[in-house]
Amino acid sequence: MTAPVPSVQGMFPARFAVISENTIGDQEVLAAVPGRKIRVLHYTLVAAAAVTVIWKSGSVAISGSMPRGADAGMAPTCEVGLFETAPGANLVLNLSGSVAVGGHLTYVLIP
Repeated sequence: MTAPVPSVQGMFPARFAVISENTIGDQEVLAAVPGRKIRVLHYTLVAAAAVTVIWKSGSVAISGSMPRGADAGMAPTCEVGLFETAPGANLVLNLSGSVAVGGHLTYVLIP
């Protein structure tokens, strides 16, 4: 599914992905796209138990550590983007423990 989204660099089709992780460490949420950055506009996360999450561009943190309690959710949004990967890097969610974390995200691919 795609839809146009305003951006500081023009119009890019919005894309959507499911988040469903439960293993400690780095988990690939979106595969790298050669020559493109993955810019996250919105995400929703809910953790089944206490866990700390960190968003990464490949192996480099692009968010701070975000501790979540049991059944605690978060749903930040920003039409110009919350964070983005380096060009050609995958989007990774790091979990501090083997806890079920689910949700979804909206993103655009930019040059």
